[in-house]
Amino acid sequence: MIVTVLSLRIMNLILAIFAFATTTSVDTFLTVTARGCSDAIMEKVDIAYPFDIQNSYFTTPLCNRTSNPDGNKVYLLEGSRSSAEFYVFFGVMVFLYCIAALVVYLFFEELYRRSNVWSIVDFVISAVITLLWLISSSAWAQGLVNLKYYTDLKKCGLFDTITTCSTDNCVQTEFPNFGSLNASVIFGFLNMLVWGGNLWFLYKETPWFQNRSEGTPQGTGGLPEGDPQRI
Repeated sequence: MIVTVLSLRIMNLILAIFAFATTTSVDTFLTVTARGCSDAIMEKVDIAYPFDIQNSYFTTPLCNRTSNPDGNKVYLLEGSRSSAEFYVFFGVMVFLYCIAALVVYLFFEELYRRSNVWSIVDFVISAVITLLWLISSSAWAQGLVNLKYYTDLKKCGLFDTITTCSTDNCVQTEFPNFGSLNASVIFGFLNMLVWGGNLWFLYKETPWFQNRSEGTPQGTGGLPEGDPQRI
């Protein structure tokens, strides 16, 4: 059974890496310009982890910049920093826990088999991790929805707040590529499913399951001798 648990922990470790790596590796951008003039400037806004895009900005006006060469800073409306950082932090903690569990299973197998403490601790921690994968993945999924909304400057209404855009006809010419972030959300929920599936195998390692199995007579279906329902 320990080989099965080892295999599961290796799978957990790999999936945790995919979850936080696909989140932190994103480096994309959006661009804005204007269609109301021939000398329009194209402004680029970088979008990267931790996605605190409320601190990202472009400058206006996009037309006739000669009268105001420095321009006016226009900040994006809202970011998703808290949910992204929580998701990545939790993924890294799971990664470290998997390494610690593998060390115990590989180098302290005798101690593991002599004591039931680790099997119980591993089962309880795994149940908590399953729940936290659900919470963190759901929070990050909502954060990604918000990120997509607030990086669509027309849809979120940012252009409507810029006075010069009414005459310059501001447009967004490039949209961020969030393909990796879509994958990160999928990996989050996949981690939850895998950890949830692991609980049965970990439960079979605990004394709760073993004592129950030992207390059931073989071949009787758990019915005591002389039970009137026996055939």
